[in-house]
Amino acid sequence: MNPTSNSVSPASFDGERRPTVMKFGGTSVQDTAAFARVAAIARRQSARSPLPPVVVVSAMAGMTDALLEAVRQALEQDTAAALDGLEPHFARYSEVAESLTGGAAYGDFVHALYAARERLAQALETMRAYPGTIPPLRDEVVAYGEQLAATLLAAVIAGDGTACRAVDARTCIVTDEVYGRARPRWEATVARTRQALGPVLSAGVIPVLGGFIGATLDGATTTLGRGGSDYSATLIGAALQADEVQIWTDVAGIYSADPRLVARSRRLETLAYGEATDLALYGAKVLHPRTIEPVERLKIPVSIRNSYDPDAGYSMITSVSGAPPGSILAVTHRPGIAAVHVRPAGGWLAASALEEMARILHAHGVLVEHLAASRLGLTATVEQGDAIEAARRDLASVGDVHLAADRALLCVVGNFGEDVITLHPSLSEALAAFQVTPLLPHPSAHARLFLMAETDAPPAVQALHARLVEPADTL
Repeated sequence: MNPTSNSVSPASFDGERRPTVMKFGGTSVQDTAAFARVAAIARRQSARSPLPPVVVVSAMAGMTDALLEAVRQALEQDTAAALDGLEPHFARYSEVAESLTGGAAYGDFVHALYAARERLAQALETMRAYPGTIPPLRDEVVAYGEQLAATLLAAVIAGDGTACRAVDARTCIVTDEVYGRARPRWEATVARTRQALGPVLSAGVIPVLGGFIGATLDGATTTLGRGGSDYSATLIGAALQADEVQIWTDVAGIYSADPRLVARSRRLETLAYGEATDLALYGAKVLHPRTIEPVERLKIPVSIRNSYDPDAGYSMITSVSGAPPGSILAVTHRPGIAAVHVRPAGGWLAASALEEMARILHAHGVLVEHLAASRLGLTATVEQGDAIEAARRDLASVGDVHLAADRALLCVVGNFGEDVITLHPSLSEALAAFQVTPLLPHPSAHARLFLMAETDAPPAVQALHARLVEPADTL
């Protein structure tokens, strides 16, 4: 993907008329009151901007999990049981429509909901009968949460006469055929997004799209992975060269540590693209890790805002670091990590063994965080789970395998400069009380990673924040 490519003709928006992209997550549309708040936020943005905003919305909270569970039930039990499990969630959509829409709009949504039930039943039955269809049809089933949310939110926004309509995200985001975690085809996405949304925006109409959804060049439904609605928003924003991408959630920005863990954590008013990405990769759950990719080269700002309190302030992500050189912005951690150590058998060269280890882990779908070789052997830091147990058996072909489970990645984010080999002196001192392993080279100029026991990670976050972040706030 290359967001700076010039092979696609520019959008028909000049420098004074660039849309804002607004993404609302599942907690922002979890019930009737939440839908009403989101509609008000979108209308307010539209009223004060030269162009209407583009709205991207997630499924109602809990709906994606329910749809995945329906697939499991359909395959292991029967379709009737799967559909019965979805009824309480369909009822939640219906309740919002009944409360916030009326007349033809309400009738249209009820019809859309009925049609969704019918198509879901057909997809689930097909998966049961033809297992080879499971990957593409699973994506098609899961996409209904976002599609219904977009249809419903468009009707709610239009309830006061605001010009608004739902647009199928599959007409905009074009992907490869890797179902469940598809990657966008950039050139096609730019062309189709501008073709689909340019006329709508120019006509003064707010388009509402479901996040997380794309389609192959042949039109098969794909999804971008869990949490991918953020990524959808920045893909759309980059394609339209947006003025800003706003990520609306249930917190007012990105914090220097998890507020549930560190009482004195603070909102980061500004932070760089790389700083935000590293926080997302290594523990902060505010952003999907790939959110920043499409907009960074175009220098489109991304803000993180609270849909429950729109005036509470926000974090702004730009090309400028939020910290002076050498200082530390935030501390986070990600549990559920395992360390796999392989001592190659005789005959394996280190480089060949490392390549084979990476191939085996990739073949089993294991997400590798860090991979390194030393005279003591090969070490990979990976996500813990069933996949690593399966990969462990195949890794025995390389050499002796040792698996250390129940580990965590501790991540310190700051403005460290380009040196990715040396350790920050204050980090070494602050971590002296904990048994940690630095992961070298560091993944970026913004992050320092350490592997440690999962139970030690929360107190380590608290200690580092107290020693390295909180004193800077008093200066």
